Amino acid sequence: MVQRAQPDLFSQQKKEMITETLEEQLKKELACKKAFVKRPAKGFIGHDYLVPGGPYEEQWDWDGFFIGMSLAAEISSEAIYLKNWALNYLEKVRVDGFTPGLLTPDGIDRRLKHVKPFFAQGCYFASRFLNDFSWLPPHWEKLKKAVEYRESTHFDKAVGLGCWYDAMESGADNNLAVHGYPKGSILAADLNTFLYREYLALSFMAKLLKNGRDAGLYRRKADKMKKAILKYLWSEKDAIFYNRHRKTGELIKRITYSGIIPLWGKIAPVAQGKEMIKKYVLNPKHLWARYGVRCLSKNDPDYNQANIIKPYSNWQGPVWPLVNYLAMHALLHYGFRREAQRVAEIISELCLEDIKKTGGMHENYNADTGKPLAAPNFISWNLLAGQMISEAKSGNNPFRIP
Repeated sequence: MVQRAQPDLFSQQKKEMITETLEEQLKKELACKKAFVKRPAKGFIGHDYLVPGGPYEEQWDWDGFFIGMSLAAEISSEAIYLKNWALNYLEKVRVDGFTPGLLTPDGIDRRLKHVKPFFAQGCYFASRFLNDFSWLPPHWEKLKKAVEYRESTHFDKAVGLGCWYDAMESGADNNLAVHGYPKGSILAADLNTFLYREYLALSFMAKLLKNGRDAGLYRRKADKMKKAILKYLWSEKDAIFYNRHRKTGELIKRITYSGIIPLWGKIAPVAQGKEMIKKYVLNPKHLWARYGVRCLSKNDPDYNQANIIKPYSNWQGPVWPLVNYLAMHALLHYGFRREAQRVAEIISELCLEDIKKTGGMHENYNADTGKPLAAPNFISWNLLAGQMISEAKSGNNPFRIP
């Protein structure tokens, strides 16, 4: 009788111990970095707030949101900073709904336009982590106007999709699926996924606040947005989400970070999501690299690993911890648990090694060598790296909107 080889349980246990030690080491290193992202209220910014650690004194929209989520997911009471992030914006909403995305102690910084679509999500998650939705009603109408502002300014009603004002507003500064196009011309996969989640967040908050009318309204908006993303931004032929040129209707066929975001938002049906992941995310010719998930396909003619911070950061190839955090959850959504755990381990190792060598983390890393690139001592959304291993193992997603 042929005797089958038995799994090496000792090796598996050893691997799990090493992984747990890696996460513990990274968490320990990051714990002392958190002080660098917190600032007391000052001048124009009326509540204690969050900044990307380093030379920054501004409240940036999505940096603050992701930093706040990282703090709250680890210690729920720390969601007070996410609540403050939201209050600082709520106090700046204009009558028409416009809300500046970048606040400084001296006033508005006009490098960013309207606040990115994380506003309602920030309010929802702050309330959920603090188990307190009672602070929302006085701000409800303002919040609705802020979320809906883009519908009246940068929105294509014919297809039911929003567009970025420009690449800088998108946050992915030189993403080739936005960068270089006329202002207000790109119907973007990332933006509309974020908007879809904003409507969902408003719907759930309205339900909890016993506002049935708004709960139904924003649920319908969310459902309509999801259908529009699938209809106009999904390429059946290529099995991927692309951005779309508003004027010509042409799909912008660049395989970039922004195409992953609808997978993070669970927009794609299971079969389509799995196909896209296999064809692009896990393909070394495209986004899968030795040191994580690239933000631009290796096959793209403009793919590069340049160390850029001015005039914009480089989203044309390097590994960004934030992108990998979102990609990890996209992999989990569609059943690629082993690959999600591998991403978590790679990014954790990358960040821990960087801290040990340089004393801090960087904004991004060379996808092929792991070498740190731009923005030394960058402590921002990369704090999420400290939670990746445990979330990949458990499947827990602090960004889940029920």
